[in-house]
Amino acid sequence: MNLMAPLPGQTRYSIHHKSLDARKARILIRALIDCAKVGIKPSFSTTQMLRGLSLYLECGTFSNKSWRLYHRASDAARLIVAAGEKGWKTRVTFEHVRPLSKMYQMFLDERKTLTLDRAANIIGEYPPILITVEEEHRMAKLGFSVEGTPEQRYAEIAFSGFSLRSDGALPR
Repeated sequence: MNLMAPLPGQTRYSIHHKSLDARKARILIRALIDCAKVGIKPSFSTTQMLRGLSLYLECGTFSNKSWRLYHRASDAARLIVAAGEKGWKTRVTFEHVRPLSKMYQMFLDERKTLTLDRAANIIGEYPPILITVEEEHRMAKLGFSVEGTPEQRYAEIAFSGFSLRSDGALPR
């Protein structure tokens, strides 16, 4: 497992590792590239692949085993998780900083030149974040459910200890 900080241009977990999960990630990314190259529209399948890949690139696994331990959380979500009150999971949500629909649209826009590494960077450049349901509603009210840059979408949400962009993402 890759537990060190990523180098520039890399996500926390590499698609080039020899692990079975890294191999699975390469297969899924190639499938998404193939879908984009032939112009397949976004669907449940493409969205699920992107969801799993974004988790793998940040956590090294295709599912989040514990939101309680997830390191990318807004300050408000962190307080809710730490309090551990009954039903706390209903008060937080796992949010993709770059919406999955935007990721796939980038695949479609770049389909003629899209490489495995560029596709992985699109997915991993802005890792998921745990926010409160209230913060999600506030974003939606401001028109940022899907629209806006990640920095615009999260301007009203306090978080500390990490940046929206992956530490290893290539600058655009």
